Amino acid sequence: MTPARRVPAVGGLAGGVGTTTVARALHAQDLGVVTGADPVPDVLLCRATAAGLAAASRVAPGQGPDRPVLAVLPLSTDPDGVDAAAAGTGWAAVVVLPLVPAWTRTPDPWSEAAAVLSAPRPSTAVRRYAEALGRIVTALSAGERLTRPLVPRQRGPLRPLRGVVLRPGPGW
Repeated sequence: MTPARRVPAVGGLAGGVGTTTVARALHAQDLGVVTGADPVPDVLLCRATAAGLAAASRVAPGQGPDRPVLAVLPLSTDPDGVDAAAAGTGWAAVVVLPLVPAWTRTPDPWSEAAAVLSAPRPSTAVRRYAEALGRIVTALSAGERLTRPLVPRQRGPLRPLRGVVLRPGPGW
C-alpha cells in the first residue's frame, strides 16, 4: 500500500521570488518568506542572484530520501544564465522557473498560475512554466518527502512569516 502524501509546502528565501505563484500553481501550502535551515519547505524559492543562491546553499539539506526542491527565479527571460551549482548540494532538483512576462501586467497572476497546468492553449512562456512545475512535481514524487509531516526536527530558526503555524511534534 502506498503511503498517503500530504500537500507540499512552498516557501521563499525572500519576498518577490514567486512563492505564492508556485504555491497556487501546485495547489500547495504557501508558507511565504521563511528563514533558517530546519525544516526546509518541500519547495524553496530563491532569486538567481549570487546572494540568493548563496542563501540557498546555506540551507541546502544534504543527502537523504526526503530532499526538497529548490526553485530559482531568474533575473531575465534567459534561464540558461543561472549557476545552479552555486545553490549547493542536497536538493532533489534545482529547477529554474522561466519568467512569464504577461503575469507582470495582470492584476491577478495567481489565478492564472492556479490554472497553468490545465491551460488549453498556453503561450510559450506559460508552457515552459508548466514544464518547470512538472520537473518540481517529478522530483517531489520520486522521494519520500511528502509522506512525512513537515515539522521541525529540533527547535530551529525557520518560521513562516505569514500566518502559518507549524505544529511541533512529540518531544517539544
